[in-house]
Amino acid sequence: MAEIQDDYDSGYNSPSNYSQDEQEIIRIQLDVDREIKKFEMEVLRGMVETEDPKTGDIKWRPIAPNYVEPINELGVREILSRIRGRATTIAKLSYKTDEEIYQDMFYFDMSLTELIAKRSDAWEMDSEIAKSIKDSAIELVWDIVASSRKGFTAINLRSQYSKQDVTRSDVRQKEGKSFLGIPLGRK
Repeated sequence: MAEIQDDYDSGYNSPSNYSQDEQEIIRIQLDVDREIKKFEMEVLRGMVETEDPKTGDIKWRPIAPNYVEPINELGVREILSRIRGRATTIAKLSYKTDEEIYQDMFYFDMSLTELIAKRSDAWEMDSEIAKSIKDSAIELVWDIVASSRKGFTAINLRSQYSKQDVTRSDVRQKEGKSFLGIPLGRK
């Protein structure tokens, strides 16, 4: 077992195998937290990112003076928890068929619709803004989940950053379960 771990540690897992630029590109391609944070600030809190001309500091500020947030803190947390359940790095790296992606999105849409219908009063959310928040959340999750189509993100990363030539005989696989973009079992 120790030999396997040593091989793993000295192989692809070691950050020293990749330059700083490569590590940053990989991080950007896999990072979902940055997009979720941007969604939180812009859509749920009504803030814009601005740069202070004097110091160059980047800060989030209200979109307009005396602007009232579209949803209270409880609503922000509950919507974000629903999004974080679907929009994950593992979801991005999985190997899913179009049908599986559509099914995931259908369930997310129904779940979010039900959540908004039941909780909008507790969130002090204006009903006019509910649809735009829901649509924005669905678009965010779709962008992340759709990148798992037939293992696109995992295959792309593996081919871009492998230290040896890798051939993949199962790229044309029609359907099947996978773990981190690696198909499990045989068809």
